[in-house]
Amino acid sequence: MRITAFTQLILVLAVTAWVFLLPIPAVATLLALELVLLLYIKHDRMTMAAIGALTVFTGMMIVLQLLFGSSLYISLTGGLRMFVMTTAFLDLLAATKIQDIAQALVEKFHMPCEYAFMLTTALRFVPDFLADSANTLDAQSCRGYSNRGNVLKRLYAYLAVVKPLVMRAIAKSDTLALSMELKGFGANTYKNMQPQTLKSLDYIVLLLIIVLSSFPFWQKFIMK
Repeated sequence: MRITAFTQLILVLAVTAWVFLLPIPAVATLLALELVLLLYIKHDRMTMAAIGALTVFTGMMIVLQLLFGSSLYISLTGGLRMFVMTTAFLDLLAATKIQDIAQALVEKFHMPCEYAFMLTTALRFVPDFLADSANTLDAQSCRGYSNRGNVLKRLYAYLAVVKPLVMRAIAKSDTLALSMELKGFGANTYKNMQPQTLKSLDYIVLLLIIVLSSFPFWQKFIMK
């Protein structure tokens, strides 16, 4: 039995709040659980690349905070919190279908269908864009592309990758817009889908979210 997309969205939102409410050891435990869950759900090359890129970005953020005068503790905790929040969204994308997320946003959160579709489409195109960039880079390398030299030369040479990548993204967006128009996309698109009903497991998870979210209150006023 799986929890619905609505419960998973609530869980992700709760995790983004827990990273600021729970103590640092608990936040580190959350990160370990998220990584284990992500690798259990999907442990392909794309997932490992996403974790690696996120790790590099977190390290760069920590270094920038140190350069701008932040202490080592604040820099590390800030990087840890950002890592946990981003990994939570990766778990959501790995465990849930994009159309289920869009349906939950429209049905449960009452978001306009146009905004829900725009948000979920952007999420869906991220892995496609990364795959296209890798394929374009390989194709241009076969044609003699080289990124050697100073920073300016590398940026100028990278235009050989950016141009076909942008043109390919525009072509995909035109095809998507045409498909939406032919299929009659509108306000009734998600209403015609089977409603997402909450089951017993959803209520258990939501109850656990409430209990964990109230932990700082209990720690401050009850357990002192």
